[in-house]
Amino acid sequence: MKPSLKMIAQALGVHPSTVSRALSGKPGVSEELRSRIIKLAQEMGYFPDSRARSLRQGQTKIIGIVIPDMGNPFFSYAFSAMERVLFPLGYSLFLCVTEENNEKERVLLEKLISYKVDGILAAPVDRVKNTKLYREVQKRGIPVVFFDRRLVTLDTPYVVIDNRGAVTTLIDYLWKKGHRTLGVVTLHKESYTGMERFEAAMKRAKELGMEIKDEWVKDGMSTEMGAYRATLDLFKNDELPSALFVCNNVMALGVLKALKELKVKIPKDISLVTFDDSFWNQIFEPPITCVAQDPEQLGMIAATMMLDRIRYPEKKLSGVILKTHFIERESVRDLSGKC
Repeated sequence: MKPSLKMIAQALGVHPSTVSRALSGKPGVSEELRSRIIKLAQEMGYFPDSRARSLRQGQTKIIGIVIPDMGNPFFSYAFSAMERVLFPLGYSLFLCVTEENNEKERVLLEKLISYKVDGILAAPVDRVKNTKLYREVQKRGIPVVFFDRRLVTLDTPYVVIDNRGAVTTLIDYLWKKGHRTLGVVTLHKESYTGMERFEAAMKRAKELGMEIKDEWVKDGMSTEMGAYRATLDLFKNDELPSALFVCNNVMALGVLKALKELKVKIPKDISLVTFDDSFWNQIFEPPITCVAQDPEQLGMIAATMMLDRIRYPEKKLSGVILKTHFIERESVRDLSGKC
């Protein structure tokens, strides 16, 4: 027979409400009795019914986390930081991975609505699509906080990186090193980060007079394999840029694999810079110049904002934009003497 509060109460000669208060940490129970109740509950294999508790309290204590790629260390670190903030406060995290698929994101959001989660922390696939569904989520009283990416169509709290400023830093660095031609391996262009980084690269290159030919812009599909194929395709051109900008760390792996296969030397044959840092940037020979972001800081801020939205639903929260830092290594050839 499944153990119950009533069975524990009968065994100890107390009222079921006393057992309930003891197990939920509420006052009104002596420490000696509380210890006896907890010990017996463990011995009997009693577990509280979280569904019934949710109905009574009006909370599930579950936060949905929507990310595009669990294989990207950036999102793994962000998720871990969110858990460090939320778990000690009694929240469980329900992880949803969209795989950069709008339809899968829609299905996952509908599931989170049906589970009546207390909030959703999301890095949406697209800058615009699924706006209607995210709006519906909020209409149902489920708070949303965007992180890393956001929907530009909704006035919703967010924590993102200063993508444009970071990309400008990289392009300026290449210019100072004498590079006048540039190739770009892009993210999924309809995502917030994809569009921000690509537009920033094109804008700054135009301002400086740096050439980016159409055939030097390749869609890396936000994946390692996509970037690998994009790089192979890029090197089919008779004319190549002197430098290559890769728009995230996971795609950098695919680019490095392709360059090794093609026997292209960095920075002798082509210079390379990436958005975001990873351990492979540091151990690759030569180590890769990049702009680095702090996913743990981003995750902690996003989780804290979610707590604010749950506790103070009427409080107006604005967006947060975090800065990156530039790391110069050895992957860029100095051509300034030739300019």
